[in-house]
Amino acid sequence: MIVKKEQIMRIILEQQSQEIKFRFYSASTIGGLSKTELATYESIIPKGSTSATYESIIPKGSTSATYEHRPDIQFDALALVKSEWQDIAYFSLNGEMICERSAYGEAMISKCDELFTQNAYKQAIEDELKAEKSDREVVVSELTEKGAGGLMSDYATYWEQYKKENNL
Repeated sequence: MIVKKEQIMRIILEQQSQEIKFRFYSASTIGGLSKTELATYESIIPKGSTSATYESIIPKGSTSATYEHRPDIQFDALALVKSEWQDIAYFSLNGEMICERSAYGEAMISKCDELFTQNAYKQAIEDELKAEKSDREVVVSELTEKGAGGLMSDYATYWEQYKKENNL
């Protein structure tokens, strides 16, 4: 499965309790001399990292990241992924590779399709929020009985998890 930057940004937000690492291609790769040479150090999004600690540098509600070799430097991980998507070689979650490019300029390929697949309820909510932000209207095609049942099942699962996480 080809991974888009919006999908990995969603994973970063959903998996804040996990450590996420990613590595850029080296400057010589981006310059065209090599297609697979990686930067020396990884970038890290530590477990539970949010911008609360770094509000003066990173917008509130974002996820902060740092460099393996320079933990004193903090930056907005989502903004970086959005702007430098083509220069990133891979992402790993708790030490396990979740997606990678075979070479610079190639598509990012998933190693774990289930992680990047969104359930029907969450996808409907995401589509609605995107449409609301851009002043568009979401046109929903007619749901079959199976489709409506799947949507409600996904909602029930989400609601149970929400109640458990918030002690309701």
